[in-house]
Amino acid sequence: MGHLTHRWTLAAILLLAALLLAGCPQEEAQPATQVAVAPTQPEQAQAPTTAPTATPVPPTSTPVPPTATPVPPTATPEPPTATPKPPTPTPELPTATPEPPTATPEPEPETPQAVASRNMNVRGGPGTDFSVTASASSGDSFDITGKNEDGSWYEVCCFAGDEPGWLSASLVTVEGDAAAIEVAANIPEPPPTPTPAPTPTPGPTSAAPAASAPVSAGGPSGVLIYSVANMDAGRWELWEVNLASSAKRMLFEWRTEVDYSPNYRQIAYFAWPPAAGAQAGVWIMNADYTGERVVIPADAAYPSFSPDGSRMVLTGDNELYIINSDGGGLRFLAEGEYGDWSPTGNWIAHRACYGGACGLYETNPDTGEQRRLTTGGSDGQPAWSPNGQQIAYISQDDGNFEIYRINADGSNKVRLTNSPSSDGLPVWSPDGQWIAFRSDRGGGWAIYAMRADGSDVRKIVDAPVLPVWFFEKMGWRP
Repeated sequence: MGHLTHRWTLAAILLLAALLLAGCPQEEAQPATQVAVAPTQPEQAQAPTTAPTATPVPPTSTPVPPTATPVPPTATPEPPTATPKPPTPTPELPTATPEPPTATPEPEPETPQAVASRNMNVRGGPGTDFSVTASASSGDSFDITGKNEDGSWYEVCCFAGDEPGWLSASLVTVEGDAAAIEVAANIPEPPPTPTPAPTPTPGPTSAAPAASAPVSAGGPSGVLIYSVANMDAGRWELWEVNLASSAKRMLFEWRTEVDYSPNYRQIAYFAWPPAAGAQAGVWIMNADYTGERVVIPADAAYPSFSPDGSRMVLTGDNELYIINSDGGGLRFLAEGEYGDWSPTGNWIAHRACYGGACGLYETNPDTGEQRRLTTGGSDGQPAWSPNGQQIAYISQDDGNFEIYRINADGSNKVRLTNSPSSDGLPVWSPDGQWIAFRSDRGGGWAIYAMRADGSDVRKIVDAPVLPVWFFEKMGWRP
């Protein structure tokens, strides 16, 4: 009963509560209902989204002024754009200031310099017909004060007594503006007798022609052996040419610098590594090109036989050595190069420079006695005549390499060739009537022959050489 009463009491309370709740406005109850349902129904979440979307519209219109406010700054910078204009003209002053320095170098047109490329003679005028007034050493530098009409000679300053001199343009290097060199104001007149001066003394037009008269109708004879630089094959070759028939043939590869013994029974030569391997050096063979044998496998070359063929003089590193033909007895003789043993006496002609005194010398191979033959700084390649009375040699004494002849004691110097090209490597014919030589006078290197007085020059055969042709040699047998 108590339980029942309690239940009815509860029921009455609940009923009363329900009535109370029913009396409240329904809009107020909706938020509570929606709060509970909102998370489960996303469609109803969009309703509040539209309301806030409308509220931002005013802020969207308010930013318009800020968008307009930047416009003045865009206009305000224009004054600064104008303000830098004054600095722009200011740099023009520095641009103008360097102008004076540009003008200052004007007074310094440096005088062109002539630098001697080798030891040479200084002439009294533009040509080898003028006398030698001084000498210049390799590396000497002189002010160029003028040139001759064709620019082949430069007037330079100065020598003894402040006198000008003349240097061959082919023997100097110009430092400075060569185009600015003007023709000299006072070019000396050539001497009255330019070529005749040397001609009377020599035998070219007097004594020597008489000696060659018996063979004037014919030409050189015998066999000439010579080296050729085969540029296509990239090697040295040894050739021979029959001077009577002009028939020629190759003998060997990689053999150069030949020398016949005075009896023409042996040939000394230099054998290169491609031919001799580790035995490269001076070798000897028979005159018929058989029986090759090594004399000395060393960096020595340019062999020349003694009169009896038992010894030779060799050149190695600007020094002369004596050696027996069988390879024994090697000994130092003297400083020098291009040694050539007289075929009739005990003298070796060679080039040397002793304390600046350059030229051709003769040295006795047994006593070491010496005597000076010439004074030219470029003199070289001496070649004895078969009778031992004369020596042919090369020199740049008159501008370019030419061939000269002197007596065995150095007297009676005669110029035998006269060409603007290079002439060299003289060798005498067995009868002493002819001298063969190499020259590039025809545009390419070839062998020529002339009489011992320099006349009757004729081409024998084309024979290319390398720029280092100075140490080549030729041999001539009957």
